[in-house]
Amino acid sequence: MTDPVRLYLVRHGQARADDGSYDHDTPLSPLGKRQAEALADGLAEASLAAVYASPMRRARETAAPLARAAGLEVRVDERLREYEMADWGPDEDPEVNWGVWRPEHAGVPGGETLRAFAERIGAACEEIAAAHAGEAVAVVSHAGATDGILRWAMSIPADRPWFHELELPNGAIVELLVWPEGRHPDGPPRYAVILRAPGIDHLPASLRSDR
Repeated sequence: MTDPVRLYLVRHGQARADDGSYDHDTPLSPLGKRQAEALADGLAEASLAAVYASPMRRARETAAPLARAAGLEVRVDERLREYEMADWGPDEDPEVNWGVWRPEHAGVPGGETLRAFAERIGAACEEIAAAHAGEAVAVVSHAGATDGILRWAMSIPADRPWFHELELPNGAIVELLVWPEGRHPDGPPRYAVILRAPGIDHLPASLRSDR
């Protein structure tokens, strides 16, 4: 049996663009940048061995202070990008398609299905967990991607419908312990403990607003 990996799942800080758009290249707002710095302070004692991030700009910008404080480079993983919905909007006012829930459903016509999304998130998690047994790792991504990681941790198959979501504020942390080869020889082949979901104690009250 291997030691567990401690995963800190971090949602990016608040993101805003001057033209009101919200897409892959939307940067952090001034509030989002302060949230990112607070995240770095909040995980200063975590002894991180690696910082992974979605390729989306808001995630990379959130990961940068965290990696810098830990003396690490951000490892960008394309598989951690967010699931794309047809009506993407700012986080506080999402006009999402709530009819997307079955594994064969896609968020945009002809786009990635929920099953494919779950499979790519799971593949990234498998590699990260296997590479960091006994270590602590930060994974900076998105609300939907974090839902996908939690489904992987709980061994929900990719071909199962999505019946839930985790309310995850900007800058929040979900902390997991994951035994990628199981916790006990007679137990399941993978085991996870959710330690906090989500945690925002590292954010001062003035930084907890997504508005």
